[in-house]
Amino acid sequence: MVAELLKLKFALLANTFNRTAKQNVGLVVWALVGIALTIACVIALSSLDAGSEGARIAVILGGSVVVLAFIVVPLVSSVPDPLDPRRFALFGIPAAALARGLAVAGAVSMPVVLTFIAAVFTVPVWSENAATTLLAVLAALIGVATIVLVSRLAALVAAVGLATRRSRETAGLITVLLIVLASPAVVLWFSVNWGRDGSGLMAAAADALSWSPLGAAWALPADVATGASGGEVTIKLLISLAFLALLWLSWRALVARVLVTAQRSVPEREHANLGWFARTPSTRSGAVAARSFTYWARDARYPVPVIGVFGFLVVVFLAFVIAGIPLTYLVLLTVPALCATLAFSVHNDVALDNSAIWLHVSASRVGFADRLGRVVPVLAMGVPLIAVGSVAAAFFADDFAALPALLGVSTVLLLAGLGVGNLLSALFPYPAVRPGDGPFSQPQVGGGTGFVVQIAFVLLTALFAAPSVYYAILGLLGNESAFWPSLWWGAGAGVVVLIVGTVAGGAIFDRRGPDILAAALRN
Repeated sequence: MVAELLKLKFALLANTFNRTAKQNVGLVVWALVGIALTIACVIALSSLDAGSEGARIAVILGGSVVVLAFIVVPLVSSVPDPLDPRRFALFGIPAAALARGLAVAGAVSMPVVLTFIAAVFTVPVWSENAATTLLAVLAALIGVATIVLVSRLAALVAAVGLATRRSRETAGLITVLLIVLASPAVVLWFSVNWGRDGSGLMAAAADALSWSPLGAAWALPADVATGASGGEVTIKLLISLAFLALLWLSWRALVARVLVTAQRSVPEREHANLGWFARTPSTRSGAVAARSFTYWARDARYPVPVIGVFGFLVVVFLAFVIAGIPLTYLVLLTVPALCATLAFSVHNDVALDNSAIWLHVSASRVGFADRLGRVVPVLAMGVPLIAVGSVAAAFFADDFAALPALLGVSTVLLLAGLGVGNLLSALFPYPAVRPGDGPFSQPQVGGGTGFVVQIAFVLLTALFAAPSVYYAILGLLGNESAFWPSLWWGAGAGVVVLIVGTVAGGAIFDRRGPDILAAALRN
């Protein structure tokens, strides 16, 4: 069975370039990138001092990153696996034999081969004596076997667990949250004085990874060469072997499971009521609001970009902290920044409807109802955020005198942003992610309109918020009597811009309805 699957794998590799010219160019580029990275790794390994502490750090960190890459890439990649075990379900092959054959066939791929070449060049780094050389060979074999099994297991988990659009969107949302949570580490990475503290931090990271399944195998010859005790080396050998055995058992069990499990299908949900349509008024605006609430709850294209922008704001705030800006100002900026992010979500929501926008266009004069209904979910989130978040920010900043200005700036950014968004989305809808695609997909139609519209949104919102921001800055500089004018300007300008933008946007929607529908159909 192993021989037959290897023949199949070689046949697949032989037909790799039986594709379109564009796909072949992409394959060649990726192959050249992989070869270049391998050559760079070989040169770096050859330049290391044999048996040194620096070589230990480099090998452990590099090996751990490679193992992690073989876990992450199959999970996030959308490329189908030609040797998916489910393809062999009707051939009556025993699960153990199929798992063994597919694991061996998985080793015949360019990423694994290139990794094996790099692993071979780690052996001379530890060739001081027979013991370290033997351990280096064993570590390379364990490391390559680990990446083969972990990549096969990750690919099968992704194929089974991410079979539905809902699961893929959930995974994408989790990915965004993880990136947001990891952003402080990135900022701290760039803030470290590597000339002074870099070697110590890298040594600490290598020590920690050497006790993990990611780096335990690569640490075996390194620890012996640098004088570690036999007990530590034995424990790390057991960790690497136990992880490899766990991967094999998990792979074999999962293969046996998918061979007797039907393909996952999307279950049909039965709704007991009308959902948001039963909670909103039976008016045109209420119907649009109900649709918008439903989209925010079920369509990842709505909340994920907002979370992504919030993650960017987190990184910016951390950069400000590192630059020495007082934390008090950053706390006060949090709520206004979130309000601006929420308002930004409506500046192109017409394009997210795609062809469904014809429901509104075909109706008679529903522009104002469309504009008003779309802002209701954002207001439902933004108003409590301003009320509760502003008080909390003033409390943590220990500056309740600034509460009026905080309320005014947050209000104008939310309301004026919604008014500007209502106007721009009717005037200049630009291509957006199509329904059914993931939130990280690219629009089918390109162009520079989106960038221009986004810049216009930022500039116009900033213009209308400028008086309130001006008085808020005066108050923070010592003139506390300016905090109240900031509130009045913010509330007044926000309400006026929201009303004008909604009315004007509704009129433009009624006049440009066919053009808006045509733009949606071209997307």
